[in-house]
Amino acid sequence: MADGPLAGFRILDLTQVVSGPFCAMLLGDLGADVVKVEPPEGDTTRRIGRPRKNGVTASFLNFNRNKRSVVIDLKKEKGRDLVRMLAVRADAFIENNRPGVAERLGIGYADIRRLNPKIVYCSICGFGPKGRYANAPAYDPVIQCFSTMAALQGRRGGQPTVVKMALADKISGMTAALSIVSALHAARNRGVGQNIRIPMVEAMMAFTCNDTMVGYTFVPEDEYKDQAPKSQSLDPFPTKDGWISVAPFTDEQFERLCLGVGHHEWWTEVADRTERIRGILRGLAKTLPERTTAEWLEVLEKADVPVGRVNDYETLFTDEEVVANENFTLYEHPDAGTVRTVNPGARFTETPARMWRIPPRLGENTEEVLRELGVERSTIEELRTSKVIN
Repeated sequence: MADGPLAGFRILDLTQVVSGPFCAMLLGDLGADVVKVEPPEGDTTRRIGRPRKNGVTASFLNFNRNKRSVVIDLKKEKGRDLVRMLAVRADAFIENNRPGVAERLGIGYADIRRLNPKIVYCSICGFGPKGRYANAPAYDPVIQCFSTMAALQGRRGGQPTVVKMALADKISGMTAALSIVSALHAARNRGVGQNIRIPMVEAMMAFTCNDTMVGYTFVPEDEYKDQAPKSQSLDPFPTKDGWISVAPFTDEQFERLCLGVGHHEWWTEVADRTERIRGILRGLAKTLPERTTAEWLEVLEKADVPVGRVNDYETLFTDEEVVANENFTLYEHPDAGTVRTVNPGARFTETPARMWRIPPRLGENTEEVLRELGVERSTIEELRTSKVIN
């Protein structure tokens, strides 16, 4: 049973791929009862993507724990009626269709609010409600590029480069989850729900711009944009046997770094701070390859400098910090066998966030959920025969 802070809330999840499923999974991690409504063919990620084991994709497993799966054909009016029945009992409704699709199906916000005035209805889409792209389709790389993320990650020579993960999808999902939790709180206090729209590009800009637009914060920006740091983050440095991340921020940390690597003169012999730091970074690039990562970690940790090893997935799971903090869980899936999942990123003392339901098989909970609505078994069989449900 769930014992997280959202235990007792029911979320109706009509989303696919990443942004919506990630949002709903986060709410499920917090204890909400998430009912995932899937088409007869299932969420797209059940069918597309590698690797796959015994017919199960890793992508679906990684975004759909803590959910129950109900298969309903929304192309049929009786299927849409079932969704409306589910919405009456739900606290929140999430969809990430192209704008206008839910309304054409008769399950848009206005339709659902008439049935359940307290519903928190969240739509995740690509762009804002105005402009030429208001109804445009959007996937993660498009949003990364539009929001400046690809330009910020650009390689030397100016080539834009997207982050090698579904970053915009996940940022949008996290923004949606926070918004839904906030709206649920407001609904309990005020007695009414509301409609939340999460344009992916707006969520991504809200995430990206705070620290990267410093050169454009003051208006007009002409005097200031060239003063901004070219990068707000330091790339890893090579060592004798690998890579290490060194990230000082304060003057005290920079001075301790110089003392630790045996070159205090890097800090004392240059008056201008900007040029001093540039010289330190050039010096580190030449000095750190002389010793191993482990040797430098010992030196710089002793100097109390922000430092860390550079992990990949070949080293992460055995890293002593990860092992000590039990950041991953292994569980048994009936089709895929032993599966690894990353644990939620928040630690609660009284209402823990955790995996309490493994990712569901397609339609595994259809009858169970409909019976909770009071639908008779004979009616369920009729719906199954007519292929409204699986």
